[in-house]
Amino acid sequence: MLRYSFGNIDGKAYGLNANELSVYEAIGKCSRKDDARGWYADMQTLADQLPHRIGRVTVSRAVDKLLTLGLIRRDGKSLFVCVQNERAHVQNEQNGVQNEQNGVQNEQKSTPPLYPPINNNNKMEKENTRTCVPTHDTAEPKTPSFLELRKEFAMKGGGCLSIYQEMLANDEWNKCSPAKRIKLFEALKAGEFFKPRIDWLIADFPEPQPEFLRGDEPGRIVQVRYNGMYKLCTPETMKLFGLEYVQIWK
Repeated sequence: MLRYSFGNIDGKAYGLNANELSVYEAIGKCSRKDDARGWYADMQTLADQLPHRIGRVTVSRAVDKLLTLGLIRRDGKSLFVCVQNERAHVQNEQNGVQNEQNGVQNEQKSTPPLYPPINNNNKMEKENTRTCVPTHDTAEPKTPSFLELRKEFAMKGGGCLSIYQEMLANDEWNKCSPAKRIKLFEALKAGEFFKPRIDWLIADFPEPQPEFLRGDEPGRIVQVRYNGMYKLCTPETMKLFGLEYVQIWK
């Protein structure tokens, strides 16, 4: 029987119960060494290795959920945990930050030019006008990933998916526009839209359309080109749907 602790992941954040955490750690014990072969036995054998009594069907459901959440992966007939890749990614990011800091220090040590360049703001504004570059500050909306959607779906009580259902969900997600991904994630997080299966959740959520203005509304308005016509909307709508910018409306 395997001995282990639950210190590797935040089970609450992923909506995992004790049985699912047990299965995750059992697979992790078999996949954290360099020469690890992963878990390649059947589900009943995996159930027999756990520290408490659990049925084969429950173990199989736990494996499907862990696959759906991206916490484990299947390689042939073996199952492996994915935490090592995430930790290596974090280490690479930390090394990248250190390299950037060293680069900044080296730049600070360099001698400044004797005659620093002078920016001509009027000239820059004219160039921006000719090339139709917006001069307003509107934050680019962050498009959520499929893993973030799956995590939020699990936290909202979403059920487990089979491998086939997960493939369907990925296909539906790849068909979504960035605007639909953002609006779907916001609606799911706010509890305004939910389906028992994540592939249904993605497929049934309608593709959002941009909201255009008349021109007399308060606030900042930009002119964009949409389907061969000129329309007015907010800078946020322009960013969300990736509309072609024309000019600021005054």
